[in-house]
Amino acid sequence: MSNKSRNIIILIIILAIICAFFVLKNVDENKKEIKIISGLVVGKNQSGEINFVTIETFGEDGNELEKLSFEVLDENLWNTIKKNKYYFLTYSVKESGSFVLEDVQENDTFGKIYEKVLHEEEESVGKEEQIEKREKFTAIFPSTDRLDTSGLTLLDSVKVDINNDKKEETIELYTTAQRDENGEMIWDDGQKWFLLVHDGDKEYILFDEYVQIGTLEFWVFTSKNDYHILTLQTGSAVLKLSDYTYDIERESFVKKDIFNPEFLNVIHGSTIR
Repeated sequence: MSNKSRNIIILIIILAIICAFFVLKNVDENKKEIKIISGLVVGKNQSGEINFVTIETFGEDGNELEKLSFEVLDENLWNTIKKNKYYFLTYSVKESGSFVLEDVQENDTFGKIYEKVLHEEEESVGKEEQIEKREKFTAIFPSTDRLDTSGLTLLDSVKVDINNDKKEETIELYTTAQRDENGEMIWDDGQKWFLLVHDGDKEYILFDEYVQIGTLEFWVFTSKNDYHILTLQTGSAVLKLSDYTYDIERESFVKKDIFNPEFLNVIHGSTIR
């Protein structure tokens, strides 16, 4: 059991005990329905002659936070409540569904558990963001061996000074599919695709994958004086958009996957005729 789950269970037990006490205390002869909740006061507002307080507390699933607002009719009670403090709140529900605050008591126990759970959640989110960042960015260094392109079909080529060294690099797109005697492509259900960048005696292989029932396209553009190579890989079960930029200090390309959903099943793609 995680620390977060254990803390939430402890909180629920404590609240259950306090709830039982307050429900018994606040049920009068007319058996007025009283509800209770614990939370952090995040706002005190006035709308005309009506005072409201807003609290932040755990939602029904115990994992996500939610905000609730309560009408405060008692002026003394309104003056007692302080922002950014934790309270145990007793309230009733109007026929309209709005909440009316009946009583408050400071609740340091809830505050300690609340802050601990939030701290653990922030650490967990931080770790997930770091992992996600590492997964999204890939460094591509020059290949040790040049790719033999003699048996490949060159589909597109362009010269661009992508690393701003005053010399043009060559970007080339290849596939293993061949052309017939009329120059038409003979596509199979799948073939390998390659996207290369030649920089003098250095060769960068940006893409080297088998694409099933799909294609690979690329664009070269500038944004804020930086050069980008953008690729779009399409297929029956893939729709992947990737961005490549050049890192001058590390002499490498940096690949960032912008869009790459999992469990994809492409149903339709538009065709321009």
